[in-house]
Amino acid sequence: MRQFPESHPVPAEAKGLPASDPPAALDGLSFAPRLIIWAARLWWQDRGAKDGSRRMLAQAFTLARCPGAETAFDELMLMALHGACRHLDFACHVERLGRDEQALLDVIAAFQDHAVIGGERALDAWLPPATARLASDSAILLAKRLSRAGLLISEKQIH
Repeated sequence: MRQFPESHPVPAEAKGLPASDPPAALDGLSFAPRLIIWAARLWWQDRGAKDGSRRMLAQAFTLARCPGAETAFDELMLMALHGACRHLDFACHVERLGRDEQALLDVIAAFQDHAVIGGERALDAWLPPATARLASDSAILLAKRLSRAGLLISEKQIH
């Protein structure tokens, strides 16, 4: 059967897909989510492979009073990169969050607010099931280290 392009876009709800909220603006975020987005964009530029960016991430997390968080962050990002089965949306937007940047913040916020079950649900919504299970430990460790430093990410703030 031949399909013709639609002249008007069909809303996501009409296609049976969930409606997506517009992405959050960066200027409305507090320090903790901005730190994570900055780290994700820096990491994504070279896929975590360059020593210079690794040192910079380590220094940033240390200055933010959560030394060692860069290791958990690096592991989480590596699992997302290699397990997502699609192109990830990092560092593509200047003033707004990308879809995967929002998902990363959702994962951290869920682990901080709802403990393991909420965090695992957020990971499952972002990554394929096998990858989400593997990434769980890194995400928990990252969320805990950020929490101990007082760097809380609220779901209300990022949506």
